[in-house]
Amino acid sequence: MLKNYYLTKHFYYLASLFALLFVGAYAFEGIFNIIVLLLILSVLILIADGIHLKLVSSKIKVKRDVQEKLSLGDIQYINYHISNQNKQPYQFEIFDNLPIQFQFRSSVLESKIDGESTLIKKHAIVPTTRGLYKFGKTVLFVRRNFPSLVMYKTTFENSKDVKVYPSIIQMEKYELQVFSKSAALIGVRRTRKIGESDEFEHIRPYLYGDNIKSINWKATSRTSQLKVNQYQNTRSQNVYCIVDKGRSMKMPFFEMTLLDHSINSALILSNIILRKYDNVGLVTFSDRIGSLLASKSLSGQLEKISEHLYNQKTGFKESNFELLYYTIRQQISQRSILIFYTNFEHKVDMERNLPYLRLLARKHLLVVILFINTELFKATKMKCKTKSDIYLKTTAQTALKEKENIAYKLRINGIQTILTKPEDLNIDVINKYLEIKSKLMI
Repeated sequence: MLKNYYLTKHFYYLASLFALLFVGAYAFEGIFNIIVLLLILSVLILIADGIHLKLVSSKIKVKRDVQEKLSLGDIQYINYHISNQNKQPYQFEIFDNLPIQFQFRSSVLESKIDGESTLIKKHAIVPTTRGLYKFGKTVLFVRRNFPSLVMYKTTFENSKDVKVYPSIIQMEKYELQVFSKSAALIGVRRTRKIGESDEFEHIRPYLYGDNIKSINWKATSRTSQLKVNQYQNTRSQNVYCIVDKGRSMKMPFFEMTLLDHSINSALILSNIILRKYDNVGLVTFSDRIGSLLASKSLSGQLEKISEHLYNQKTGFKESNFELLYYTIRQQISQRSILIFYTNFEHKVDMERNLPYLRLLARKHLLVVILFINTELFKATKMKCKTKSDIYLKTTAQTALKEKENIAYKLRINGIQTILTKPEDLNIDVINKYLEIKSKLMI
């Protein structure tokens, strides 16, 4: 079928050459017949080339290999397995119907494959939104290894639906790094422990330097040897990740909204919390409550949190802090750690919702996470050359100062506050949680 044939750039080069030759034939009458013969020969070569490519293309296969679940915001790879069962080498070009979210319209790769061989090529992708990604058909264009006038198209039914979840890759990376000896290299701070652990673990023999207050006199009297109680950090504390889905979280950084940055961080922190033997839950809200998952430490809790975070939908409306407060008051009766991902760009917004935050902080240990606008931060470091640059820099400095004042106002009202950049979010939140555990703040 002719619709599967496509002309290459060499065809147009040759056509342009023949056009020039026919123009030149007016000046040199003797070469006209030679040009016609060359044209007929070129047409025959074109036809023969097309028939040959149609016959051999059935022995060249392409298979796309992509993971069942992709991670939000991480570089991942699509593997293309190209096999050639012919004895001759061929040039090929692959066009893949990638999901519309990637906005990718050019060929994914172009290369050469030897005869009777298999080739594996990679194409990098970075999903920046959660949801279902639909991969369509894969189109292969084959042409001769030497300059060819035509190429033949073959279509492969490689359609597949893939889900993009909150970053599983980052979750596993931080889990390995936080619990390794080299954790300080990525910014995880070792907070000095304050006070004594208060949860009994076991009884052991007394060692020089042990606190004499922990001596167990009953066990000592039974064994005629000094015994002490060994304590460990309190476990099974309730921790909730609260994610604001309001319009203040729509601001994009590194091609992802603050909401998606927060969702990634919530999954990473939830995994760390479970590894610390605490209970973790999830609350999401905007103008209404989205999800409310009770804090538990069961084996399937992390998977439930991942599914809830994946399914979050929002219209980025005005967040209802009053509704959030009454929901938490009714549903979370035990004192808990609340890790609250939100953002206030203006002091007026913070002051309007401050009464509800103070009420939450009265019963729970509330940690509010605010985001620094990195573009404004860059603007404060710029060198001014014009009046416009001066105005821009002054405005950026004023906005950042207001954000610092918002964080200060929250702190003096007894609310733990983290002011962070989106790229530093995960480390800062993990450090705060570990600090709370070390200082026995709850």
